[in-house]
Amino acid sequence: MVRPSKKSAIVEAAMRVAEEQGLSAVTIDAVAEQAGITKGGLLYHFPSRTALLSGVYEQLAADWEKEMVSAAGKPASEATRAERLAAYVRVARSMTRAELVFMADGAAHRDLFAPCAEVAARWTTPLPQPGVDDRYPREELRMLTARMAADGLWSYEALTGEPIPQALRVQLLEHIAASLDTTSTDSAR
Repeated sequence: MVRPSKKSAIVEAAMRVAEEQGLSAVTIDAVAEQAGITKGGLLYHFPSRTALLSGVYEQLAADWEKEMVSAAGKPASEATRAERLAAYVRVARSMTRAELVFMADGAAHRDLFAPCAEVAARWTTPLPQPGVDDRYPREELRMLTARMAADGLWSYEALTGEPIPQALRVQLLEHIAASLDTTSTDSAR
């Protein structure tokens, strides 16, 4: 049985390597050194670089899910669409460089990114489908706009290198979440 604490320490070491040197530097040797274990010790828990990267995405997804459950006060399965999306919005936070690197790389490695995509699918709604005359329903546009605005906060920092002050971030996230009006008649699950 693999001890989760050792596995978690290895994942944290991989995140530190990515933070300091970028994703391409996340190698078995570099992570083993950062974790203070032998290469063989790392390979015992993660038999390949792909397995290691998969472990990082699994940990990112688990942490993200935990934050959203806390923000919603309940699991996604018990929350309305608006409550789920409001929780998603409220946990949109300043990401570390490592988190940004892994999230951005997820587009190129959908199989590794799957745990994060599954969490996003539980807490957000898919792109809306057009209605009559290719018009999208107003409620669907409102929900999508809130998601895009929340996603825009972390991408803004990634693209500009300019951190958003925490007080402003909190106000922006609350403003976006308020646009969802979770007390409305939206009871769709």
